[in-house]
Amino acid sequence: MANKSERIVGLKAKGVNLIDDQPDVQTVAESDLARVAAEEKFMHDVLEVMVFPTTDPTAPPYAILSVNGQTQPVPRNVPVKMYRKHVEVLARMRETRITQDLTPNKEGEITMDALRAHSGLVYPFSVLKDPDPRGGAWLANIIAERAV
Repeated sequence: MANKSERIVGLKAKGVNLIDDQPDVQTVAESDLARVAAEEKFMHDVLEVMVFPTTDPTAPPYAILSVNGQTQPVPRNVPVKMYRKHVEVLARMRETRITQDLTPNKEGEITMDALRAHSGLVYPFSVLKDPDPRGGAWLANIIAERAV
């Protein structure tokens, strides 16, 4: 086992700043703590959501959503109560398909023109009930973000 001075040298080698043999401690302002607590409370609001049915026979019948190890299965076409944090995952589940325009040139040969990306939700859904009046704007901001 390393002695105290060897541990300090090892910590300094890893980039830990030490003052009086103690690692730096970052404090959190009360306002930051209140903001984080309010955001956490907001993300744990219970919403009622319905994932729409699909015409694709190979599409999975359930969306499986997981946040920090907490899993929420969501069947299609059934109203389900879930935390807002799971709704955020559902809203961020997007797929992008690429199409390419094919046009004939003057010689009648088919040429490949621009690639076009088409993005949409993997599981289109609707929020049926949201207890917070800010919820609609929150969801609209997530949906409006560009697909990656």
